[in-house]
Amino acid sequence: MGYLRVSLLKVCNFNCIYCRPPSFKGYRQRDFTSSEKFESAIELLCRMGIRKVRFTGGEPTLYKDLPHLVSFTKKLNGNIHTALTTNGRLLKRMAPRLAEAGLDSVNISLDTVNAAKFKFITGVDCFEKVVAGIKAAIEYIPDVKLNCVVIRDVNDEEPKELVDFANQLGIDIRFIEYMPTRHNGSANRGYVAGTVTMGRIGYEFYPVATEKESPARYYKSKALSNRVGFVNSVSQPFCTHCNRIRLAADGHLYTCLFSARAINIFELQNKSFDSEAEQIDNFVAGKQYVGCSSPPAQNQFLPAFYEIGG
Repeated sequence: MGYLRVSLLKVCNFNCIYCRPPSFKGYRQRDFTSSEKFESAIELLCRMGIRKVRFTGGEPTLYKDLPHLVSFTKKLNGNIHTALTTNGRLLKRMAPRLAEAGLDSVNISLDTVNAAKFKFITGVDCFEKVVAGIKAAIEYIPDVKLNCVVIRDVNDEEPKELVDFANQLGIDIRFIEYMPTRHNGSANRGYVAGTVTMGRIGYEFYPVATEKESPARYYKSKALSNRVGFVNSVSQPFCTHCNRIRLAADGHLYTCLFSARAINIFELQNKSFDSEAEQIDNFVAGKQYVGCSSPPAQNQFLPAFYEIGG
């Protein structure tokens, strides 16, 4: 247990086809979790050994106290890596504040470089705003990566264009296999293997050193200055090396995207540190390495991706 992903809220300003329920028309979240609750949870878990905290959503830039939480986490321990996963829509104006707060890295979702296709995938016509957000992030934040979910018959012919786009900006890009979720039941209709995606890029790649706990395997090409990563969650599960835990906005702590098993950490916070830590340690010790292999019929019991940060 070294990496905490904090889902600050469920609400999002996108409606991506691989994240939300097929009939989803929008979500309004009236009650946001207080920053004080997140602070207590982050402090507890960092005392227990967390050394990387990633803020996710929903869309985390919609959470008004995001810069404060980044700053709070950094003040706990300057060696804690603070990270953000975002769709980039609000980054142009937020990047300077986040950098000032101490944000170390940001992953920005970008599944296409075609504006019309972008609107189809996300439900929002703001491709240029996201590009501006990416450029602002590069200007202010030390480490910027792009994330692309590859979907059959949607954007699976675009990997080379996306790699070239990232290379021109001087940043890494990661291609993520389309995974089964609570709402789509099966990945079969959209799934493209990472090896197929790599083959379609057209460059000759060679592997480069990658952290053991990283879900991505990285490659380089003599024709490129950046790295290209592949998160092959379905075809090459990395469960046994996973060091992540996930805190949802309602206080539930999960050890896996594909496990409904959870403990509510907010309900523990009136107890002593030793008592809280013991319960969390016991919970994490029971982590089930199920990955994406659970039968489709069981997916209906899983938390939705947009509830625990994808």
